[in-house]
Amino acid sequence: MKQNLFVRWVTICSVLLLIPFFMASCAKNRISSIPQTHEPPKQVPEIGAPPPGKTIQKSGQPQPERLSRLVPTKKPRPAILNTMIRKAERQLFLHKPDPAFQTLERALTIDGRDPEVWHLMAKARLMKGQYRQAESLARKSNTLAGDDRSLKKKNWKIIIHALEEQGRMDEADQARAKAGA
Repeated sequence: MKQNLFVRWVTICSVLLLIPFFMASCAKNRISSIPQTHEPPKQVPEIGAPPPGKTIQKSGQPQPERLSRLVPTKKPRPAILNTMIRKAERQLFLHKPDPAFQTLERALTIDGRDPEVWHLMAKARLMKGQYRQAESLARKSNTLAGDDRSLKKKNWKIIIHALEEQGRMDEADQARAKAGA
């Protein structure tokens, strides 16, 4: 009995709430579209005109902005990353490649594009005798090293050593040639 009254009460309330919505849909003065609230730009650039920031030479051709003043900057490492790299170097020095590798994996979560981290990971794998992985990690470090010749040279030494340990002498000779180039 109580449940019957509750269902009846909910039905009546629902109908009373929905009636205004149905009535609004039948209204004659409905808004058919939303008025435009923004205006087009007052000044539209001319097609073929040079973009702002470029000047016209006497020949009529746009003069490109000078890029010689723009020098790529290398962002500094976070302090925590430097600390982790030093810790891993210490662990490698003490012939503890597994803890060093774990430290470097955590360092990757901070900056996965730091070539020094990848180089040290390659060094740790080389110490463990995991030559394929050492080679792969050193190659990854080389791709991220940019113009850091010193780091690339260290990576090539790891790659050559790893290839020789695997008996891949022809590839080691090719790597030696690339390293010297």
